[in-house]
This record gives sequence, C-alpha cells and structure tokens, in this order.
Amino acid sequence: MKVIHQTNFGKRECPSCAVEVPANNNRCPICSYEFPNEMPMKRNVRFWGAILMIVLFAMLLLGITL
Repeated sequence: MKVIHQTNFGKRECPSCAVEVPANNNRCPICSYEFPNEMPMKRNVRFWGAILMIVLFAMLLLGITL
C-alpha cells in the first residue's frame, strides 16, 4: 500500500515576517517565529459557542422565544 505524504493543510501568514507558512508547521522557516499552540479549552469554547449560535439562530427563524 502506497502512502502519500503530500497532504495539503493550507497556509497561514507569519505575523513576524508575513511569509506564508504551511499550517502544520509550528515555526516560520524564515524568521523562526514560533506559532502558539491552540489550547484544547479554547477549541472547546469555540465549538460550543458555534453550537449555541446555531441553536439561537434556528429559534429566531422558527419564531420560538425563551
């Protein structure tokens, strides 16, 4: 079975030197800026916030009030 290692993770811009860096790199190859790791709690809050917004928007569309 052949494994393809050319997965495209997208790109992000380095805030220090404005070079596009692959999103799976944690360090800029030009200026050595180290991207901060996103904490699991922050991702969790973002996820539940999005769910809450979707539910509230659906309630608004259906005319349901709290």
